[in-house]
Amino acid sequence: MINEAEKKIINDSLIEADKLYVEAFKVFKYPHAKDLFNSMKVALKTNNMPLAFNNYQTLKCLGKNFDEFFFNENLKKNNYSKLLPCKNVIDYNYKKKLDSLYNIDQYYRKLSKGNYGIYKNELTRTDSITSNNLYKIIQEKGFPNEYNIGISSDNETFFHNFYFIIWHQLASNNISSQKVNFSIEINKALNSGKIRPDIAGFLLDLNNGTNDYSFFPIIMFVKNNGNTDCCYIAKSYLPENRNSIVNDKIQFINNKRKSLALPLVEDDVKKNIFYLDNKDYIFFSKTIEGYNFQSENDEEIIKKGLIKIK
Repeated sequence: MINEAEKKIINDSLIEADKLYVEAFKVFKYPHAKDLFNSMKVALKTNNMPLAFNNYQTLKCLGKNFDEFFFNENLKKNNYSKLLPCKNVIDYNYKKKLDSLYNIDQYYRKLSKGNYGIYKNELTRTDSITSNNLYKIIQEKGFPNEYNIGISSDNETFFHNFYFIIWHQLASNNISSQKVNFSIEINKALNSGKIRPDIAGFLLDLNNGTNDYSFFPIIMFVKNNGNTDCCYIAKSYLPENRNSIVNDKIQFINNKRKSLALPLVEDDVKKNIFYLDNKDYIFFSKTIEGYNFQSENDEEIIKKGLIKIK
């Protein structure tokens, strides 16, 4: 139902989206913050103030920081003035341990300023420390989720900092070899509602060195002078430009995505394109891939297989 609600948002059918969120939240006792936020935005636009207030309150309890005017401008004027006690309890000791591991993960990456090779030995050592310790913590306390460690308000898509530790255990890491494959833990967390399907698919692909859950990235070209040229997508995004190989690949990926309760590839692309110019809502996807070529001619050769979408 969440996927259908997001399709309605993209099509500006907000009343239908609002109804779908209401039904989804009846089934899912602990909705993800992304869905609470998007539902709140829809509810405000459709004047469903009880739902907007409930979602706002839950997001506050999860640690979402709203600007000082949001409540007064959107809810207080509609006679909502008092927040109820939070039903969830944030485990700050757990969060502190995870934040400490994240700081270790980031230390040499920040020092390197992107040139990771100069700290290869240090990154190999710290990635081993962070990944093994994260794995041990998960075994002891369960997979962290928004209801026990809160949300990452400094990330616009609510992407937890500890996810980066899992990210850096990608199978293709040529700086620091994989020490822990988190796939089993990710799948357990997904089945118990502790991680969003879109993030789960993203991390599973990284940990396993696969492209089982994504297709048709949006491409941006970064010029040598720092300017950018965005946005493009493969010509085969249009059905009439596909051959049997592409169709088979899309079918394979759609079947894999279905197993994670993700939308079809085609619907995901529409959402990603929508998100380029519509930041009212929260959608996570590693939607944009950057390319840089020393030669303009090389860039133009790549562009022949692309169509400009923005």
